[in-house]
Amino acid sequence: MVRLICIVGLAALAAVFGLAQTAAPPLEFDVASVKPVNHSVAPHAVALNINHGRITFDAAALRQIIGLSYGVQRVRVKGGPSWIESELYDIVAKTENPDATKEQVMAMMQTLLADRFKLVVHHETRELPVYSLVIAKNGPKFKEAADDEAPSANFGIGQWTVRKRNLVLLVNTLANMLDNPVQDKTGLTKFYDYGLNLSPQRNELTGSADASDSAPSIFAALEDQLGLKLEAKRGPAEVLVIDHAEHATEN
Repeated sequence: MVRLICIVGLAALAAVFGLAQTAAPPLEFDVASVKPVNHSVAPHAVALNINHGRITFDAAALRQIIGLSYGVQRVRVKGGPSWIESELYDIVAKTENPDATKEQVMAMMQTLLADRFKLVVHHETRELPVYSLVIAKNGPKFKEAADDEAPSANFGIGQWTVRKRNLVLLVNTLANMLDNPVQDKTGLTKFYDYGLNLSPQRNELTGSADASDSAPSIFAALEDQLGLKLEAKRGPAEVLVIDHAEHATEN
C-alpha cells in the first residue's frame, strides 16, 4: 500500500514537472516603443516590417496592427472600440535575436498588444461574403520583377504602382476596399511589378466613389489592366473578435 502511494505520488510529481516544462513564458521583445501619431497622415500601405530582429509599424491603426500580428486580414478583425480605426500609432520594437522568424515576431507582437493595449481576442467562424482572386481568361498582364530591383509600393490618388512585391499586398488592399475577405487563388507566388489606374474620385483604400465617377469598377480594372478577376461567394470565414482593448500605454 505504501509502495502504491509512492508510485502515485511520483507520477503526480512527474505530471506537474512536465506541465512546468511545457508552460514556456510568452515570447516578447527586448525593447519596444509605442507612440500615438498626432499629425495628419496621407493614405499609405501598412506592413509588418521585419529587419534583423527589428520591427516597425508606421502610422498604423490598431485594427491593422492586430491583423498583421495575428496573420489575418484587417477586415477579419471584428469588434472593438471605434477609435481603433481612427487613432494611429508608430511602433518600433527589437529582439536580440536577429534570426527570429516571422512567426516568433508575430508572437512577440501579440504579447506587446496584450501588454500595452490590454488586448483580449478570440477566434470565431462566421458566414461572410468572400472573394477569390483568380487569373482571368487571357492570363495575367503583368511581369515578374527583376532580381536587382528594389521593392516599393505607391498608392497614390488614382494610381497604384507596385514594384517587386508578391500579391499579398494586392489581396489585402482589395480586402480593405471591399470590406470583405479576399483569398489569393491565382497560384502566382513570385515577386511582380504591376499597377492600376483608377479614377481620382475613387478612394484607393476604401473603394468609395462619388456619383460622378465614370471609371471602371475595381472588378473591371483588375481584369482589363492586370488580367485578374474577383469571384464572389458566401461561406464560412474565420474572424478574430476583439473582446477588450484600451488606449496604448506609452514607452
